[in-house]
Amino acid sequence: MSTIVRTRSPYFIRTTNYASPTYSIDYFQISISIYEGNSGSLPTCGGIYGQYTLKKKVLPGETSVTFDISEIANDHLIQTFNGTHGGSAATQSFWMQVTVTGFETNGSAISPSVTNQYLIQEGFNKFKEGVNYVTEPTAMITANYMQYNKGSNLVLPVNPERVNSVAWKLNGSTIATTTVTDAGNSEQKIQYISKSTISQEYDQAVVTYDTSSTRTITIEQLDECKYPVNRVTFLNRWGAMQDLFFFKKSTESLDTRRENFNRSIFKARTVTESLREEDCQTTITYNSYSTTGHADKSFNANGRESILLNSGFVPDSMNETFEELMVSEYVWVTDPDDVVIPVKVKDTSFAYKTGLNDKLINYTMNFEKAFDLVNNIR
Repeated sequence: MSTIVRTRSPYFIRTTNYASPTYSIDYFQISISIYEGNSGSLPTCGGIYGQYTLKKKVLPGETSVTFDISEIANDHLIQTFNGTHGGSAATQSFWMQVTVTGFETNGSAISPSVTNQYLIQEGFNKFKEGVNYVTEPTAMITANYMQYNKGSNLVLPVNPERVNSVAWKLNGSTIATTTVTDAGNSEQKIQYISKSTISQEYDQAVVTYDTSSTRTITIEQLDECKYPVNRVTFLNRWGAMQDLFFFKKSTESLDTRRENFNRSIFKARTVTESLREEDCQTTITYNSYSTTGHADKSFNANGRESILLNSGFVPDSMNETFEELMVSEYVWVTDPDDVVIPVKVKDTSFAYKTGLNDKLINYTMNFEKAFDLVNNIR
């Protein structure tokens, strides 16, 4: 299994202790290569995305140092979504090769160097999980509950290093089974298993991992007959794209901004020329201004559109899904016309609801489109 570095949280490397009198350690150097393809087979040209060398002095009385490698790795991950999940995985995972070498005060390198391989993905760990939390997920979602809109594609991201198959069930009977294989390539370290629901309903996905262990994810199909359904796709805590459907009332709004200045529209002398009977006639007017001109002028006027969505009734078990949406840095809304819109979560607070306290749980969330209404991309 690969050691996963989730780049939104720190990942610390502690070097080997080189104690005196055997060594007179001065500093450590780490060489980092970030690349795509298969682990351990460092490409020779275009597959290398970054190479770095860092040095760190040893503090007095210490014999080793600590490096944080997560921020360097995060710069090379690219998150894209165009309405389907298949192409997203190609740039969501990379390999990182880290070679650590100690140097003595006389400048000589301590042999041998230590080399390790890491799989980098743009997830995060929680505070209570502590330092360097590296548990590998199976299905790359947190909650064991999913809702989907009837007729849409049901998408489940999985970790192919651990998952062997996914059985799609209805009323306890297996309708279809998807086999998952790991070819070792970084482009398929997140795999999106998709099932059409146009003519087939599912109520469970049973994930088989590590040969015989299983994880059951409850699936609920909803058929909304009144409101247009919006699909929100976001990068979750495991670094995978996850779908969340908002079934109820949606409202669009526009927030505008502009700057203003007072300008003079007074004209001390105005010359007007006109052609009359093949002769140019000149008219001069003094001390005038237009009564339809803008003395108070606006400029840089633009706006941002927002979409207010309602989830419809959801169970308590989906609270973690909404929690991860709130702190996601990549969010898209696919509207009822299948137009993909990059958005940001506009809300800054989230009140957890439970069936005990709130009876029926509906979440209302406000999303701001991540671009201006007036095109100003230059």
